[in-house]
Formats: sequence, C-alpha cells, structure tokens
Amino acid sequence: MSVYTTDVLIEGVRRDDVLTWLATATNHRAILEGAFDGLRETGTGCFELDINSKPRPRVLSYTFDRVDEEHGGRRVHVALDGRRLKGKLHYSLRTMKPSTNTLVTIHADFSGNGYLLMAAEALGLKPRLDAAFRTMTENVLREVVRLKA
Repeated sequence: MSVYTTDVLIEGVRRDDVLTWLATATNHRAILEGAFDGLRETGTGCFELDINSKPRPRVLSYTFDRVDEEHGGRRVHVALDGRRLKGKLHYSLRTMKPSTNTLVTIHADFSGNGYLLMAAEALGLKPRLDAAFRTMTENVLREVVRLKA
C-alpha cells in the first residue's frame, strides 16, 4: 500500500467554515484544477484525472463520497479508482491555535497489485502524485482564503 500525505495551514478561517466549503461536491473542481495533466468532470463531485507518468499515462477517477463528523473529527472522504490505483483519499481538518486557524491534511492510501504499483511508482508515478497532492493543498488554501475576503 502506498500512502501520500501533505498539509496546509489556513490562517484566519475556522475549521467548520473550511469543512462547509469542502463538503460541497462542486468545490472539488477548484481543488483539482492544475494538479493533474488533465481533468474531466463526469458528474457532480466526480472527475477523471489524467496522470502523465512512465511507463504509460494513467487515468484516476476521483469521486466525492461523504463528510464524516464522527468522534469529534472532521473529514471529507473521496474514492479513488484507476488501473492498479484503487484507493481512498480524505481531507482531515484540525483546529490550530489560535482557534481561527485550520490545518488541512490530504491523506491518500492506494492499494492494488503491490509489485506493479511499486514498479509504476519507481518509474515516475510517485513524484507525479506527490506534486499533484501538493498542488491540491495549495488550491485548497487559495480557494478557502477567498472565504474570508
């Protein structure tokens, strides 16, 4: 299983406001813009993402799933699917000090054909996904900061 994690600190926007924004499926297009080599919307909160990596380009589906507020946490769940890239992604939100700051963590877990996934990552998929998830956190920051403007 491959795991990707990246964080962004959003200053001046409370956790519940960030959660409300992330819980709106139509906002996820803004998160994905520019993060991948291609983006096609297939439905509300459903996208096909093109990844140009070796040994061949891949298509990853991104489907908004649900919001989870159980156990005092705040998470937005997304299903990921693709050839040898089945997985899940979630956005975790934590209140930071001062309480008007929010830490957003993007956490993606991929499972699949272990050796083939490891080979694809070694041939260039891993740095491409790392860059995509970093861009997604930058997009979350940019879009959510507009809430307080």
